Amino acid sequence: MKHTNQIDERAQVFHVLNNRGIRLKYKDVSTECPPTIYHYHKGIEILYVHQGTGTLTLNRKIYTLEAGCVLILHPFQLHRIQFDATPQHPYIRTVLTFEPSIVAPYLKHFSVLSRFLDQIWKGQLSNQVFREEHNSTYLLGVLERFNDLVSGWNEKDEDHETASMLILNILDYLISLHIGGFGGVARPERHAEKIMNWVEEHYTEPFDLIELAKALHLSTNHVSRLFRTETGGSITEYVIARRIRQACWLLKTESKSIEHIGSLVGIPNFPYFCKIFKQITGFTPIQYRKSQLN
Repeated sequence: MKHTNQIDERAQVFHVLNNRGIRLKYKDVSTECPPTIYHYHKGIEILYVHQGTGTLTLNRKIYTLEAGCVLILHPFQLHRIQFDATPQHPYIRTVLTFEPSIVAPYLKHFSVLSRFLDQIWKGQLSNQVFREEHNSTYLLGVLERFNDLVSGWNEKDEDHETASMLILNILDYLISLHIGGFGGVARPERHAEKIMNWVEEHYTEPFDLIELAKALHLSTNHVSRLFRTETGGSITEYVIARRIRQACWLLKTESKSIEHIGSLVGIPNFPYFCKIFKQITGFTPIQYRKSQLN
Protein backbone atom coordinates (compact mmCIF):
# COMPACT_ATOMS: atom_id res chain seq x y z
CA MET A 1 0.00 0.00 0.00
CA LYS A 2 1.39 3.41 -0.96
CA HIS A 3 2.43 5.43 2.05
CA THR A 4 1.68 9.17 1.99
CA ASN A 5 2.35 11.85 4.54
CA GLN A 6 -0.42 14.29 5.41
CA ILE A 7 0.76 17.90 5.42
CA ASP A 8 1.08 19.07 9.00
CA GLU A 9 -1.05 22.20 9.35
CA ARG A 10 1.27 23.41 12.07
CA ALA A 11 4.41 22.96 9.97
CA GLN A 12 6.79 25.82 10.60
CA VAL A 13 7.22 27.34 7.16
CA PHE A 14 6.38 30.91 6.28
CA HIS A 15 6.67 33.64 3.73
CA VAL A 16 8.24 36.77 5.19
CA LEU A 17 6.27 39.86 4.17
CA ASN A 18 7.60 42.83 6.10
CA ASN A 19 5.40 45.88 6.67
CA ARG A 20 8.37 48.11 5.93
CA GLY A 21 9.79 48.47 2.43
CA ILE A 22 13.36 48.52 3.76
CA ARG A 23 14.42 46.68 6.88
CA LEU A 24 17.79 46.28 8.58
CA LYS A 25 18.72 44.02 11.49
CA TYR A 26 22.20 45.23 12.36
CA LYS A 27 24.59 42.92 14.19
CA ASP A 28 21.76 40.67 15.33
CA VAL A 29 23.16 38.37 18.03
CA SER A 30 22.03 34.80 18.75
CA THR A 31 23.42 32.87 21.72
CA GLU A 32 21.41 29.71 21.17
CA CYS A 33 20.21 27.60 18.24
CA PRO A 34 16.44 28.04 17.86
CA PRO A 35 14.44 25.88 15.41
CA THR A 36 14.90 27.19 11.89
CA ILE A 37 12.39 27.08 9.07
CA TYR A 38 12.28 27.08 5.30
CA HIS A 39 11.19 30.51 4.21
CA TYR A 40 11.38 33.13 1.50
CA HIS A 41 11.13 36.89 1.36
CA LYS A 42 9.08 39.18 -0.81
CA GLY A 43 12.09 41.45 -1.28
CA ILE A 44 15.81 41.06 -1.86
CA GLU A 45 17.86 39.97 1.15
CA ILE A 46 21.54 40.59 1.79
CA LEU A 47 23.12 38.86 4.79
CA TYR A 48 26.59 39.42 6.21
CA VAL A 49 28.07 37.10 8.86
CA HIS A 50 30.16 38.95 11.44
CA GLN A 51 30.87 36.01 13.72
CA GLY A 52 30.00 32.33 14.08
CA THR A 53 29.27 29.43 11.78
CA GLY A 54 26.21 27.90 10.18
CA THR A 55 24.82 26.11 7.16
CA LEU A 56 22.67 27.43 4.34
CA THR A 57 20.24 25.30 2.32
CA LEU A 58 19.77 27.05 -1.04
CA ASN A 59 19.04 25.84 -4.58
CA ARG A 60 19.02 22.28 -3.30
CA LYS A 61 22.60 22.65 -2.07
CA ILE A 62 24.11 23.01 1.40
CA TYR A 63 26.73 25.72 2.01
CA THR A 64 28.91 26.52 5.00
CA LEU A 65 28.52 30.04 6.43
CA GLU A 66 31.27 31.65 8.48
CA ALA A 67 32.59 35.06 9.45
CA GLY A 68 33.08 37.20 6.34
CA CYS A 69 30.43 35.43 4.26
CA VAL A 70 28.01 37.53 2.23
CA LEU A 71 24.74 36.04 0.97
CA ILE A 72 22.45 37.52 -1.71
CA LEU A 73 18.91 36.12 -1.96
CA HIS A 74 16.46 36.68 -4.81
CA PRO A 75 12.84 37.59 -3.98
CA PHE A 76 10.75 34.53 -3.10
CA GLN A 77 13.80 32.26 -3.08
CA LEU A 78 13.34 29.29 -0.77
CA HIS A 79 16.14 28.91 1.76
CA ARG A 80 16.95 27.84 5.28
CA ILE A 81 19.77 28.96 7.57
CA GLN A 82 20.82 26.94 10.57
CA PHE A 83 23.60 28.22 12.82
CA ASP A 84 25.66 27.10 15.77
CA ALA A 85 25.58 29.45 18.73
CA THR A 86 26.29 29.45 22.46
CA PRO A 87 26.68 32.31 24.98
CA GLN A 88 30.45 31.83 24.68
CA HIS A 89 30.39 31.68 20.86
CA PRO A 90 27.44 33.75 19.56
CA TYR A 91 26.28 33.94 15.96
CA ILE A 92 26.25 37.57 14.77
CA ARG A 93 24.87 38.71 11.42
CA THR A 94 23.44 41.77 9.71
CA VAL A 95 20.40 41.27 7.49
CA LEU A 96 19.17 43.86 4.99
CA THR A 97 15.83 43.19 3.29
CA PHE A 98 14.36 45.63 0.77
CA GLU A 99 11.64 45.88 -1.83
CA PRO A 100 13.53 46.39 -5.15
CA SER A 101 10.76 48.50 -6.67
CA ILE A 102 11.48 51.16 -4.02
CA VAL A 103 15.19 51.29 -4.80
CA ALA A 104 15.10 50.96 -8.61
CA PRO A 105 14.06 54.59 -9.40
CA TYR A 106 17.08 55.95 -7.52
CA LEU A 107 19.47 53.73 -9.52
CA LYS A 108 18.22 54.56 -13.02
CA HIS A 109 21.17 56.89 -13.70
CA PHE A 110 23.68 54.18 -12.67
CA SER A 111 23.40 51.71 -15.55
CA VAL A 112 25.75 49.03 -14.22
CA LEU A 113 24.16 49.02 -10.77
CA SER A 114 20.67 49.14 -12.26
CA ARG A 115 21.38 46.05 -14.39
CA PHE A 116 22.84 44.24 -11.39
CA LEU A 117 19.75 45.06 -9.32
CA ASP A 118 17.56 43.71 -12.14
CA GLN A 119 19.63 40.53 -12.23
CA ILE A 120 19.07 39.97 -8.50
CA TRP A 121 15.42 41.03 -8.73
CA LYS A 122 14.25 39.31 -11.90
CA GLY A 123 17.11 37.07 -13.01
CA GLN A 124 19.48 34.52 -11.55
CA LEU A 125 22.98 35.04 -10.17
CA SER A 126 25.61 32.42 -10.94
CA ASN A 127 26.93 32.78 -7.39
CA GLN A 128 25.01 33.93 -4.34
CA VAL A 129 27.35 33.04 -1.47
CA PHE A 130 30.67 34.86 -1.21
CA ARG A 131 33.58 34.64 1.20
CA GLU A 132 35.20 38.02 1.58
CA GLU A 133 38.94 37.51 1.10
CA HIS A 134 39.81 41.19 1.33
CA ASN A 135 39.35 43.84 4.01
CA SER A 136 35.60 44.28 4.64
CA THR A 137 35.99 47.68 6.34
CA TYR A 138 34.10 49.41 3.53
CA LEU A 139 31.03 47.17 3.75
CA LEU A 140 30.99 47.33 7.54
CA GLY A 141 31.15 51.13 7.37
CA VAL A 142 28.17 51.30 5.01
CA LEU A 143 26.15 48.93 7.19
CA GLU A 144 26.94 51.04 10.27
CA ARG A 145 25.77 54.20 8.47
CA PHE A 146 22.64 52.33 7.37
CA ASN A 147 21.94 51.37 10.97
CA ASP A 148 22.30 55.00 12.07
CA LEU A 149 19.74 55.94 9.38
CA VAL A 150 17.09 53.35 10.17
CA SER A 151 17.45 53.94 13.91
CA GLY A 152 15.98 57.38 13.29
CA TRP A 153 12.93 56.14 11.39
CA ASN A 154 9.55 56.22 13.05
CA GLU A 155 6.67 53.89 12.19
CA LYS A 156 5.47 56.02 9.26
CA ASP A 157 8.62 57.74 8.04
CA GLU A 158 11.29 56.07 5.94
CA ASP A 159 14.03 57.95 4.10
CA HIS A 160 13.98 55.90 0.91
CA GLU A 161 16.29 58.23 -0.99
CA THR A 162 19.15 58.09 1.50
CA ALA A 163 18.58 54.38 2.09
CA SER A 164 18.67 53.73 -1.66
CA MET A 165 21.99 55.56 -1.96
CA LEU A 166 23.42 53.35 0.77
CA ILE A 167 22.04 50.28 -1.02
CA LEU A 168 23.73 51.63 -4.18
CA ASN A 169 27.05 51.50 -2.31
CA ILE A 170 26.34 47.97 -1.10
CA LEU A 171 25.43 46.79 -4.62
CA ASP A 172 28.63 48.33 -5.99
CA TYR A 173 30.57 46.34 -3.40
CA LEU A 174 28.67 43.14 -4.22
CA ILE A 175 29.39 43.56 -7.93
CA SER A 176 33.10 43.44 -7.15
CA LEU A 177 32.58 40.17 -5.28
CA HIS A 178 30.42 38.73 -8.05
CA ILE A 179 32.89 39.66 -10.79
CA GLY A 180 35.77 38.46 -8.65
CA GLY A 181 34.17 35.05 -8.51
CA PHE A 182 34.53 34.44 -4.79
CA GLY A 183 31.54 32.13 -4.90
CA GLY A 184 30.75 29.84 -2.00
CA VAL A 185 31.74 26.26 -2.69
CA ALA A 186 29.03 23.75 -1.88
CA ARG A 187 29.89 20.68 0.11
CA PRO A 188 30.08 17.38 -1.78
CA GLU A 189 26.53 16.18 -2.47
CA ARG A 190 24.89 14.92 0.67
CA HIS A 191 21.79 12.85 1.27
CA ALA A 192 19.71 15.97 1.99
CA GLU A 193 20.68 17.41 -1.39
CA LYS A 194 19.67 14.18 -3.13
CA ILE A 195 16.36 14.30 -1.26
CA MET A 196 15.74 17.91 -2.32
CA ASN A 197 16.49 17.00 -5.93
CA TRP A 198 13.98 14.14 -5.70
CA VAL A 199 11.37 16.50 -4.21
CA GLU A 200 11.99 18.94 -7.07
CA GLU A 201 10.93 16.25 -9.53
CA HIS A 202 7.97 14.95 -7.51
CA TYR A 203 6.54 17.75 -5.32
CA THR A 204 3.47 18.09 -7.56
CA GLU A 205 2.58 14.46 -6.78
CA PRO A 206 1.28 12.99 -3.50
CA PHE A 207 4.34 12.74 -1.30
CA ASP A 208 5.47 9.13 -0.98
CA LEU A 209 8.21 8.56 1.58
CA ILE A 210 8.59 4.91 0.58
CA GLU A 211 9.29 5.81 -3.04
CA LEU A 212 11.78 8.44 -1.93
CA ALA A 213 13.56 5.94 0.32
CA LYS A 214 13.70 3.39 -2.51
CA ALA A 215 15.25 5.95 -4.83
CA LEU A 216 18.05 6.53 -2.30
CA HIS A 217 18.31 2.84 -1.33
CA LEU A 218 17.70 3.66 2.30
CA SER A 219 15.01 2.93 4.88
CA THR A 220 12.23 5.46 5.44
CA ASN A 221 13.36 6.16 9.00
CA HIS A 222 16.94 6.63 7.89
CA VAL A 223 15.94 9.04 5.11
CA SER A 224 13.90 11.19 7.49
CA ARG A 225 16.63 11.19 10.12
CA LEU A 226 19.37 12.09 7.63
CA PHE A 227 17.39 15.01 6.23
CA ARG A 228 16.67 16.46 9.66
CA THR A 229 20.30 15.99 10.73
CA GLU A 230 21.71 17.70 7.64
CA THR A 231 19.17 20.54 7.29
CA GLY A 232 17.57 20.92 10.71
CA GLY A 233 14.04 20.38 9.38
CA SER A 234 11.72 17.66 8.17
CA ILE A 235 11.12 16.51 4.60
CA THR A 236 7.42 17.34 4.99
CA GLU A 237 8.26 20.95 5.90
CA TYR A 238 10.41 21.21 2.81
CA VAL A 239 7.70 19.75 0.55
CA ILE A 240 5.15 22.24 1.94
CA ALA A 241 7.50 25.16 1.41
CA ARG A 242 8.29 24.09 -2.14
CA ARG A 243 4.61 23.71 -3.04
CA ILE A 244 3.55 27.07 -1.62
CA ARG A 245 6.58 28.76 -3.18
CA GLN A 246 5.46 27.45 -6.58
CA ALA A 247 1.87 28.47 -5.89
CA CYS A 248 3.05 32.05 -5.20
CA TRP A 249 4.90 32.07 -8.51
CA LEU A 250 1.93 30.74 -10.47
CA LEU A 251 -0.49 33.17 -8.84
CA LYS A 252 1.84 35.98 -9.85
CA THR A 253 2.55 34.86 -13.42
CA GLU A 254 -0.44 32.75 -14.57
CA SER A 255 -4.14 33.48 -15.05
CA LYS A 256 -5.20 29.94 -14.16
CA SER A 257 -7.90 29.52 -11.52
CA ILE A 258 -6.78 29.29 -7.93
CA GLU A 259 -8.28 25.82 -7.62
CA HIS A 260 -6.29 24.67 -10.65
CA ILE A 261 -3.09 26.14 -9.25
CA GLY A 262 -3.61 24.20 -6.02
CA SER A 263 -3.82 20.99 -8.05
CA LEU A 264 -0.75 21.93 -10.09
CA VAL A 265 1.42 22.25 -6.97
CA GLY A 266 0.24 18.99 -5.43
CA ILE A 267 -2.58 20.20 -3.15
CA PRO A 268 -5.80 19.25 -5.00
CA ASN A 269 -8.06 19.74 -1.97
CA PHE A 270 -9.15 23.34 -2.65
CA PRO A 271 -10.36 24.35 0.86
CA TYR A 272 -7.21 22.86 2.35
CA PHE A 273 -5.01 24.61 -0.23
CA CYS A 274 -6.57 27.97 0.69
CA LYS A 275 -6.19 27.22 4.38
CA ILE A 276 -2.52 26.19 4.26
CA PHE A 277 -1.69 29.02 1.83
CA LYS A 278 -3.10 31.64 4.20
CA GLN A 279 -1.48 30.00 7.19
CA ILE A 280 1.93 30.22 5.54
CA THR A 281 1.74 33.54 3.66
CA GLY A 282 -0.76 35.49 5.72
CA PHE A 283 -2.93 35.98 2.61
CA THR A 284 -5.66 34.02 0.93
CA PRO A 285 -4.63 33.02 -2.61
CA ILE A 286 -6.91 35.67 -4.14
CA GLN A 287 -5.52 38.37 -1.81
CA TYR A 288 -2.02 37.35 -2.73
CA ARG A 289 -2.79 37.48 -6.47
CA LYS A 290 -4.28 40.96 -6.12
CA SER A 291 -1.28 42.16 -4.12
CA GLN A 292 1.01 41.22 -7.01
CA LEU A 293 -0.96 43.41 -9.42
CA ASN A 294 -0.30 46.58 -7.41
